[in-house]
Amino acid sequence: MPVYLLHGFRWPRSAIRIHIILNNIDDAAAEWISSATTSSALLESLHKLHPDLVSALPNLQFIEQYDPADTSPAATSQPYAFVADKVEKCELSVDVSEVMGKGVNADGWGALVELRDQLAKGEKVGWYVVYNGDEERWAPKEEEDEEEEVEEEEKEPVVVSEPAGRKPSRNTFKNLLRKKSST
Repeated sequence: MPVYLLHGFRWPRSAIRIHIILNNIDDAAAEWISSATTSSALLESLHKLHPDLVSALPNLQFIEQYDPADTSPAATSQPYAFVADKVEKCELSVDVSEVMGKGVNADGWGALVELRDQLAKGEKVGWYVVYNGDEERWAPKEEEDEEEEVEEEEKEPVVVSEPAGRKPSRNTFKNLLRKKSST
């Protein structure tokens, strides 16, 4: 259950969703931008849109705040995620003044402020302490879904037989098709 001390800005969830939609980022999940897939897709998008800014921010990261003990309806979607150029994971303790004292170089500061203006105008660039109680956030793998589809295809076909001595009628085939499509 990591706690981070980070330098950056809050990115409102609504602005994250808009960014993902307007830039057609299929591999991004707006509700969990710190996942490897989403983070990579967002960084690629930002690099295409703002190459100079992202080049000046080589350690740019996305950090989520999350409390797994919070079971309220609002907990499923936090109002913000964080865009950070400096991230310090706090183990048992950390000297905050030492981390903050390292500061940020002028080019990095300027680039972060410009990026903030593009993504979350009006948000403050500063130091934040962020708690994330579950970095991995379990989700089912896509492979499981694919396996279920294959299993359904492998089921034995429905066999409808006519009474002995009768030829199959067209209505029998229509009923068979209806039964198959309803399952």
